[in-house]
Amino acid sequence: MSVIIVGGGMAGATLALAISQFSHGTLPVHLIEAKAPEADGHPGFDARAIALAAGTCQQLARIGVWQAISDCATAINTVHVSDRGHAGFVTLDAQDYSLAALGHVAELHDIGLRLFALLRKAPGVTLHCPERVASVSRTQQQVNVTLENGN
Repeated sequence: MSVIIVGGGMAGATLALAISQFSHGTLPVHLIEAKAPEADGHPGFDARAIALAAGTCQQLARIGVWQAISDCATAINTVHVSDRGHAGFVTLDAQDYSLAALGHVAELHDIGLRLFALLRKAPGVTLHCPERVASVSRTQQQVNVTLENGN
């Protein structure tokens, strides 16, 4: 049995790394991604930024990802929430919750480069990139995926 993940954006790449980590590389993972993260216009790893909650960062640390991306992330220490034109507001501060940070913000492009560097070294992970799925066929026992390169 093996796992096939189509789409190597943030979710697909992280899932592949988590499976590798938790199975110790014994469960083969094939990650199929149409564009390398270095390519201009990658839809999952463009110039947008992503905010990662503290709990998300903890989970990424469990699978060895946070250690690779933390140097390109900026801590969120305080969040101010208000509704313009209304009197109510709230301010959240990491210190009030005994946290080093409420979360972190990082550019998706930087994260993508680091995720793919991890994927290239992850035990049990085969990276098919750049590659696309040509067809999928199913039987009761298995699913077969054929790539555009014929594999």
